[in-house]
Amino acid sequence: MATLEEPVDRDAERADPALLADEAVDVVLRWLDAAAGAETSEDRRSARRLHRLVDDPDGVAFTMRFVDRVIRPDDQRVAAHQLHALAGGRSSLPRFLSPVDRVLLRAGANLAPALPRLVMPLARRRMRQIVGHLVVDAHGAAMDRHLGARRTEGFDLNVNLLGEAVLGEREAARRLQATIDLLGDEHVDYVSVKISGVASQLQHWAWDDSLDRVAERLRTILRAAQARGTFVNLDMEEYHDLELTMAAFRRVLDEDEFLDAEAGIVLQAYLPDAFDALGRLVAWAGDRQDRGGADIKIRLVKGANLAMEQVDAAMHGWAPAPHPTKADTDAGYKRCLDWVLEPDRLRAVRIGVGSHNLFDVAWAALLAERRGVADRVGIEMLEGMAPSQARVIRDELRSLLLYTPVVDPDDFDVAISYLFRRLEENAAVGNFMRALGDLEPGSASFVEQAAAFRRAVARRGDVSTAPRRTLDRSQPHEPVGLAPFENEPESDPAVAGTRDWALEHLARRPDPVRAPLTTEASAVDEMLGRARRAQAEWWARPAEERRGVLRAVADEMARRRGDLLTVMAHEGRKTVGQADPEICEAIDFARYYADRSDLADPTGLRREHARFEPLGVIAVVPPWNFPVAIPAGGMLAALAAGNAVLAKPAPEVPRCSELVVEIAHDAGVPADLLQYVRVPEDDVGRHLLTSVDAVILTGGTDTADLFRSWDPGLRLFAETSGKNAIVITPNADLDLAVADLVASAFGHAGQKCS
Repeated sequence: MATLEEPVDRDAERADPALLADEAVDVVLRWLDAAAGAETSEDRRSARRLHRLVDDPDGVAFTMRFVDRVIRPDDQRVAAHQLHALAGGRSSLPRFLSPVDRVLLRAGANLAPALPRLVMPLARRRMRQIVGHLVVDAHGAAMDRHLGARRTEGFDLNVNLLGEAVLGEREAARRLQATIDLLGDEHVDYVSVKISGVASQLQHWAWDDSLDRVAERLRTILRAAQARGTFVNLDMEEYHDLELTMAAFRRVLDEDEFLDAEAGIVLQAYLPDAFDALGRLVAWAGDRQDRGGADIKIRLVKGANLAMEQVDAAMHGWAPAPHPTKADTDAGYKRCLDWVLEPDRLRAVRIGVGSHNLFDVAWAALLAERRGVADRVGIEMLEGMAPSQARVIRDELRSLLLYTPVVDPDDFDVAISYLFRRLEENAAVGNFMRALGDLEPGSASFVEQAAAFRRAVARRGDVSTAPRRTLDRSQPHEPVGLAPFENEPESDPAVAGTRDWALEHLARRPDPVRAPLTTEASAVDEMLGRARRAQAEWWARPAEERRGVLRAVADEMARRRGDLLTVMAHEGRKTVGQADPEICEAIDFARYYADRSDLADPTGLRREHARFEPLGVIAVVPPWNFPVAIPAGGMLAALAAGNAVLAKPAPEVPRCSELVVEIAHDAGVPADLLQYVRVPEDDVGRHLLTSVDAVILTGGTDTADLFRSWDPGLRLFAETSGKNAIVITPNADLDLAVADLVASAFGHAGQKCS
């Protein structure tokens, strides 16, 4: 990277980064003036279109629906009807569309149902024309022309073959070969690749196996790259891939075969973890260079997968991995740059500053220049975004790398997720690209963006660098007690301590079943007698007291999560990824039913014209496929309603139910109130089920019919067998739909009913 001005004296070279903020603002003013003077008519059209789009909430929503419902389906008739529903008749059209596009869209939408084979190819072609400056056609000749034209203009190019995480090994092999073919293209000298795009079904619980597979794919890629001297950069988008990607990167580049290979890796500064990761990479690169290794490159970007990180966190009960605010992300980005742009830290590392925020780019360039590391720092932008500004920066710094997504026209659907992320990112309140359309010297947007930039520089030393995903199961459990209900968070395989905890408990052997088989009807009667006496005492206790006991059961389950995992893995053959959420469900049952105890209050009427009374003694008969959550749910619901319980386990997994009962006893549930009873599938078992006041069954329909045949008046609460159907519509995201379908059909060895 060239300097912004003539070299300055050594004291100025070490200038306080905060003082450079004002200089950076002045540089941005100069860049904006230069860009306005050099802007082409095509630049203006693209900029206006993008600005109108991101500044129009209806336009963003319309575009997302159009891409998702019209472009995604393979069936032209389906796409045509979706187009008509979206834009036909008198439906409103967004303001960002030009008058010509509005007329064409309306006409096409009205004609589409009758002429789908004519209209839909034209609609898709127009869509590709609109986004053609963002996503490049990967067909050989078309791509080569584009890359050649950009190089003639003086840009360097980082080519990224678009695609989301692959589902199966056949697809992974195809994507790997496509990447190798790209590396062999004489017009390509820099390629970005995601590990999740070339290795399928990565399981973070199976860390070592996943790392081995990723490392082997990376070796294949680097060998192909070395054959032509092509630079390879490892991308990542999801938080859980951060440590896995870094581990594979370091493992392979430490090997003798690749010690002289230069390669790069991306860090996303919207993750607080990026600062520590940056430090570890810099230290490792220095050690590698001391052993004769080549430089590495680190691309610093802010990150553009916020929505999916939030969804992932919400689904599992985790804290979202990214910084909580845009302001924190901006400050964290500058903290990383401020720390790393030092000569001693860049002796084995080159830095790519990936940003469209002109203030950040100017500040980073000034900082690099004043600290004497400008030759170790490069500026990077996205293809097709802010082209006039990119040319100005290219001219002033005498280099600029364009991140260039490419996609085969036949696989255009894989570009959808990329376009969604770009659209979400640019439309976000406070985003620089959203403000760029109004960014002129003295404008309100300029004043606002400059102020936000200065605040971020001032806060860079204060923003947190502590990871937000910190749920470490190797640490003691903190009781929740009577706190308001929240779902129990699942164990997080992205946390190293939790992975170690899981391996430790998988290696343990569970205790054997302790209770003997009850083979006499008289023994069953004795248990029933104790249960009835205990039930009367339990029902007489205040509802709040019963709530406290059941809440204690939840805490005890959480404390002994590892014991439950051990027995489920060995007795029920559950994987960690399937056992752990089930334990969470059991804990949720305990807390939820505890909080419903006040509905079962013996002190009087709780509803008009109704009095709540428990049934008495309930037999809970669970299946073997969910050996903890289902028995726990039945037991805890019955206890919350004031009943006593005789828990009869599934014979295939007796210890799982027994451990749930033991945990409940340890938490304060009276032993006679909740009893564990193993009976054979004979007259003794029949005697048990026809002697209690009600039965809670989860199992086959035939089993429910059998129980009823023994006693037609039996109070039977039965959830019986079934296999839910999944309807996959033509405009579904097929990758997500197939992933859900496979998980539903074959997860838990296929032994589930949803």
